[in-house]
Amino acid sequence: MKIPNRTCILNIDLKEPHSDKSTVDQLGVCKMEYGKVLRFHRVKQGLTQNQLADGIISPAYLSKIENDQTVPAFEVLELLYERLGLDFHDSSYNHPSKEKLKEWYEAIVFKQADDAQRLKEELLQQKETLDNHHLYIFFELFRIRHLLLENEIDGAYEAWGNIRQHKDTFDEEMEFYFHLGAGLVKYYKGDFEEAFQELMEAKNYSASLKVEEWELSDLYYLLSLSSSQSNYISASIYYADQALVIYQKHYNLIKSADCHILLGINYARLKNYGKALENYHLVSKIATQTRNHYQLGVIYHNIGVIESRRGQYDTALMNYKRSLPYRRETASDYEIFETIHCLVLENYKLKEFEECMYWIDEGFKHLNSSPLDTSSQEVHLNIYQMLIQDNSTLSEYLANEAIPLFQQSKQHRFVIRYSVIISDLLEAERSYKKSTKYLRLAIELLNKYSHIGGTVI
Repeated sequence: MKIPNRTCILNIDLKEPHSDKSTVDQLGVCKMEYGKVLRFHRVKQGLTQNQLADGIISPAYLSKIENDQTVPAFEVLELLYERLGLDFHDSSYNHPSKEKLKEWYEAIVFKQADDAQRLKEELLQQKETLDNHHLYIFFELFRIRHLLLENEIDGAYEAWGNIRQHKDTFDEEMEFYFHLGAGLVKYYKGDFEEAFQELMEAKNYSASLKVEEWELSDLYYLLSLSSSQSNYISASIYYADQALVIYQKHYNLIKSADCHILLGINYARLKNYGKALENYHLVSKIATQTRNHYQLGVIYHNIGVIESRRGQYDTALMNYKRSLPYRRETASDYEIFETIHCLVLENYKLKEFEECMYWIDEGFKHLNSSPLDTSSQEVHLNIYQMLIQDNSTLSEYLANEAIPLFQQSKQHRFVIRYSVIISDLLEAERSYKKSTKYLRLAIELLNKYSHIGGTVI
């Protein structure tokens, strides 16, 4: 950027307060925004404080302005804005583009992919969307969620990382969407506890904002989802109930069904299988009515989980097989594998080893066709393949690769399952001390996370 020459520096004494008549306050706008805007556009344009301040004011005074430690004169701001190519008198708080941004965000939240793409293109055609500090920040914050809607996880993570450099220019509304986006990104990355904490931060900011009901229900649902994955069952039930009240109020059948799914999962973890099945049957009615094949895939899978915990392995197999076509049609690669993994597990319990090997092969085929990182999913298949083949290196594989991997990712149910398996293997090898070590680990985790179920193989 070419920087115009200035013949003199404005004579400003930092020790002397400016008169009220010459300050930004006289413009009737928020004085705190100007420092944020200046810093944002300076960083965005790759300028140093020395370059922006050159010939206008001292870099030290610019630093004070950017950090909201002083109220600059009107003339100073005009010159700084001019150098950055900005319109000093522009205000975006009630700008038409802000309304379109919120319309875009609503389409993203309700997964209206075609509308979301159309609105995004319309916004990009409006110059002020990217040139105006206020609008640009919201555009980038909402873009994170749009990328997730398009299943571009790495792109969303990168966009979230890029917008963080402007975090010190955020107002409370921006903070709300930033933490909500951070929660979603971390959830998609599998960092469920961190996702829950970020979403709780968003909830804290929402208390001082005028958040619309559809956004509040969305936040409650995401809190329920992340707390469920973090094994905070009571919190998950509470937030699912809160979201369900709003969704039912607005006759949103699909999102109501999503809440019933979460409630079913949590009640099943509490071993209240009757309450869990009650919620799943409600979902079945809604999903059949709305022809939502994704939800049908989820509930048949989850009914399979309940039947497995009850020891009804044949019934569990039937429900997993019923789920799989719906999942292949609508679900993510990880979710499809989850059902295949359960088919492997149930056949192993029934000692149907030939059928078990069939599903192990199906699992490898599925994972090999996925563009995602499936290394941790392959571990499950390797273990059952080695069990069936009576591979003598299995205990070493469990100790050195499988168990540390699932400990690191805090997937406690797999640590429990494979700790029991290695304990039995080591006991058969008469390595009693090592066997006891893994049995204690399994018991310790079962006592701490008793809701994740006692069936381990």
